[in-house]
Amino acid sequence: MKKAIRVLLLSNMGPSKNKPNSGRFIMNQYTSLKKYTDLDMNYFYLDQEKKSGLLRLFRYPLFALHFLFKYIFSVKKLDIIHVHFFFPNILLAITYKILRNWKVKIAVTFHGSDIYSYSPPSGIYKKCIDFVDESIFVSDELKARFFKQVPCTVLSAGVNEVFYQKHEKSSFKEKQYDVVFVGQLDKNKGIERLEKILIAFPCKIRVAIVGDGDNTFIERVKNNKNVSISYFNSCNPQQLVTIYNSSSMLINLSYNESFGLVMSEAMACGALVVATQTDGASTQVADGKNGFLIPNQDGSVCSSTINAIQRILSMSEKQYASMSDSATNTAQKYRLSVVAKQIFNMYTKLQAKNFNDK
Repeated sequence: MKKAIRVLLLSNMGPSKNKPNSGRFIMNQYTSLKKYTDLDMNYFYLDQEKKSGLLRLFRYPLFALHFLFKYIFSVKKLDIIHVHFFFPNILLAITYKILRNWKVKIAVTFHGSDIYSYSPPSGIYKKCIDFVDESIFVSDELKARFFKQVPCTVLSAGVNEVFYQKHEKSSFKEKQYDVVFVGQLDKNKGIERLEKILIAFPCKIRVAIVGDGDNTFIERVKNNKNVSISYFNSCNPQQLVTIYNSSSMLINLSYNESFGLVMSEAMACGALVVATQTDGASTQVADGKNGFLIPNQDGSVCSSTINAIQRILSMSEKQYASMSDSATNTAQKYRLSVVAKQIFNMYTKLQAKNFNDK
């Protein structure tokens, strides 16, 4: 009987009770890959539960110790370690390789923060890449930012199949929301930009906001009587599907976005995307075809976003339907099933190298 390839997904961003959607794209990959009978999938992650005191101070050392005790002393050897978020997680994979199984193959998916936050990279960061057998970047633009050009695959994290379910298309002017914003309510995701846009918005608009974080700005926005806001702290995928299908467009105002699955999810549901020019938006949004790209400078984001939103809301049904179809078509190549198949093929190739090394 053919031995299943023993794979470990390793990440420092996993779900917790208070943050169930943290790292959900990795959990989705894990769930999808578990369906392959040729794989023995394992998943080890650091949850994002808020810690205090010493637990907060030692959360990473404890994560590392737990990994070492669980896998260094395991009876079964791993064939492949697939690291999500390169640094510092790669250090654990390298430690396993040196102490437990020198033949283990290491694959890495670079998601963005593991590059943006380490520029310029340290010497140890640069040295770690020598241990990587397969590199995956979630966009071409992100790959171009890496400190050296390496053989790699460009592959998104994959959009959950639930976002591709068929739905009845209604008049976009009859949708419940004109605009939806989905993401962590923090500076990088552009929450301050969103506040300025809504405070200045000159006509009636219905907005859905989905995200965890500081939502106190909503009270300040209420001073603009043109804006009606529905706020959702967090949503499961099916709830998001309902909101996307009820929205004419998604706005993404990030300063840095390596890919941005929320854009793919919204487009899979037929919503247009208005986004600042980030690595992820430039990969997915074809300006004027499935949405609009706006300059990523604070001085012009507010006026440019307002103009783009008004432009969409003033479209004819035919114009909107054409762009909506384009958005849906764009999202097809980012389906989780497509991504999982490519990852499975990568694992098979790496395992073949393992046999050749014996």
